[in-house]
This record gives sequence, structure tokens and C-alpha cells, in this order.
Amino acid sequence: MVQYVFRDEPLTIKNAKKANPQKIGEALAQIAEAGKGHLLPKAVVNAARNDRSPLHRFFEWDQEVAAEAYRLDQARTLIRSIKIVDDDRDEPAPAFISIAGKGGTSYRSLSDVLSNSDLQLAALQSAERDLRSFEKRYQAMAEICAIVRAAREKIAERRTSLESREAAHVG
Repeated sequence: MVQYVFRDEPLTIKNAKKANPQKIGEALAQIAEAGKGHLLPKAVVNAARNDRSPLHRFFEWDQEVAAEAYRLDQARTLIRSIKIVDDDRDEPAPAFISIAGKGGTSYRSLSDVLSNSDLQLAALQSAERDLRSFEKRYQAMAEICAIVRAAREKIAERRTSLESREAAHVG
């Protein structure tokens, strides 16, 4: 029997504290099997509509709450879709960067991030976290992992350098 567990990152699903990864994994595997090996989000939602489904309680069924959450997701997509064209760059760059801080996550303009070492540090920490997650996701594929690990290590070196510089300015 396959054993299912949750990833290491904090669970952001509804009713996460009541979530049983084994039951959820088995339900998802059944949906994938019914889809001839394809697990599609739409099929998961359709299966979860039945209030007897082990997946039902992990979805928001209140239409107003779900609609607002969807609009927030659309806002994130809209923010991430905007880029800046600059003569100094070969490719357009993101206009806004997601930064996790003490007050939560927000988007900051690229110029704010580039001109503020604290924001750069937060962006580097986020990039390092993302690469670590990517590395874990593809750990069975050694060649991809080696490339990602090298990128993550370069970011870690840059972050450490920035932290040292900041400590020297403060001290």
C-alpha cells in the first residue's frame, strides 16, 4: 500500500488541522485512476462536491467566500503578469516582486527591491526557499536536481554576502 504524507511546507488548505494525508492521497489516486491516470483539478472539485467525499471539507463551498478568494487569486495573477521593458535589460523584468515580511506577503515594485537591501534579502530568501522546494520536488531526477542545487547555492552565497554587508553597516 502506498503511504501518503503532506509536504514539509505549511499546509494552506481549508481545515488543514483535520487533514489526513492518507485519506486525501487515496481519494486523489481514485480520481486519477478514473481519469485514466490524469488527475485534473476540475475532476477533484467535482468529486469533492459530494458531502460524503473525504475531500469535501477541504473546499470552500460558500459562494461569496469562494468568489472573493478567486478574485484575490486573479489579482495575484494580474500583478504577476505585468513586466517592465527597460533599455538596460535584454528581457522584460517583473514590475512587482512578491516579498514575505513581518506583516505578511505583499508585492513591491522592482525599483523598490533593487534599491533596498532588506527587500533584496527577503527576495533572495524567497528564491532560495523556492529552489529548495523545486529541488525536493524533482529529487528523483538527479541531473535537474544538480542544476537547481547549484543555482540555490549561488543564491545562498549572495544572500550570505548581503547579510554580512548589512551586519557590518549596523555594527
